[in-house]
Amino acid sequence: MQTILFLDNWLIERQDCLERVWGRPQFVKEIFTDLHPDVLGYGGYDTIFFDERLGRYVMYLAVFPPEADPGTFVLRLQSDDPYNWPNPTYDRAANPAWKGFQDVVLDEKGERFWAIYTRSLAGTPLAERGYLNTSYNPTRQIKNSIFGFSADGLRFTLDHDHPWQNSRSDTWCGWVWNARAGLYEIFTRPVHVDRRIAVITTTDWQHFTPPVTVLQPDAFDRPGIEFYSMPNRPYEDMFIGMVHEYSTDTFEQRRVKMAGRVETQLTYSYNGFNWYRGAREAFIPTRDLGLQGGGQAYGMEMLRTREDKLLFYTNGSSGEHSAYEDMQKAGLDTRGSFNLLLYEMRLDGFCSMKTWGKDGFLRTKTIIPTSAGLQLNVRTTRHTAVRVQLLDGDTGAPIPGYTLEESAPISGDHLYAQPRWQARADLAELVGKPVRIEVYLREAELFAIRVDCQVYVGTEPTETV
Repeated sequence: MQTILFLDNWLIERQDCLERVWGRPQFVKEIFTDLHPDVLGYGGYDTIFFDERLGRYVMYLAVFPPEADPGTFVLRLQSDDPYNWPNPTYDRAANPAWKGFQDVVLDEKGERFWAIYTRSLAGTPLAERGYLNTSYNPTRQIKNSIFGFSADGLRFTLDHDHPWQNSRSDTWCGWVWNARAGLYEIFTRPVHVDRRIAVITTTDWQHFTPPVTVLQPDAFDRPGIEFYSMPNRPYEDMFIGMVHEYSTDTFEQRRVKMAGRVETQLTYSYNGFNWYRGAREAFIPTRDLGLQGGGQAYGMEMLRTREDKLLFYTNGSSGEHSAYEDMQKAGLDTRGSFNLLLYEMRLDGFCSMKTWGKDGFLRTKTIIPTSAGLQLNVRTTRHTAVRVQLLDGDTGAPIPGYTLEESAPISGDHLYAQPRWQARADLAELVGKPVRIEVYLREAELFAIRVDCQVYVGTEPTETV
């Protein structure tokens, strides 16, 4: 593993006078200021990443016509700055409307379709195939989910012969390359309206495992909670997810609930299969009523910028799920019902260990460093500091040369602070040896420990976490 986060106590052996503080991305702005006058808005299951082929950030963005689902199409935007994106350009006179937009995602016949999730295959075994899209069948009468490859990211050849699921999936159904497991994972629902989180795997995009449910509401959730979908991305050596908690309207009588609000909670996994929930509170909550995002806030994409900021792109709506239909019935203008919202957060800021008094202390379980590097993501006041001591992993005795008395203080706000000692600048002497890390904090907040290591479980080291 490379990064120790404090989402749980798995690698904490002891802590004193520290409280776990759950982070939350901060709202920055609504991304688009000009919307086509005849659409509900922009957003959808957007995908944002730095495209090495284009040398720019790209965004795959859904455009919602007044009928929403049946007529939704996707276009690609490009930007050199992930904080700022151009408004989609369009020709108001075009009919149908999608033909007036630039860079619309098309199938092999030149027709638009709802390309729900599109991403570059760079860094995976199928990199030469360009881009991969997962979606449901554009022929709505056929209730299955399909995929397609593209050389340029705009024109896709859809594979109708190898559906990845024999169920319609008009929710986020993104694919993730799990390098540790050596396979692709598709996150979806067990079946179309079973609002839980399931995973399907493949190695060749010809053969697929059946869906396996990996996350569902539990006894700590109030009745009526459903999990709409769960976008997720690899983060360091683990996975960070954003589960969409759908609070259905319990007054609604029909079986498939269509009314209710959506907020985003934090989830995480060490292997891409076993998923855990962080704080049982909103990671990206709905905003105040009347604001964009006041009815629904779907966290869709987490992007780590080249400046090591974490950006979160959120599909927001001014009303709850399907509220636009009630607005249309009432004769109200639904333009701008949806828009994409931008949030940002400190790197590793999902949660921290923070002193609740003056001093605090944290000790890790035994690890075995595999390289010399050790870094802290930490913040102190200007008059305080943190110090690091290393212990023998077996005996718990301080290691000469790495004691608290020999530790140089670290003060200030750092993403990658490197602990040092009077005669030691790194862990070079300890590579391959069992150690425990102790961090002494004075009025400080620790977000992460970065160290290449194996975890010492029982009598054998392991890379499994």
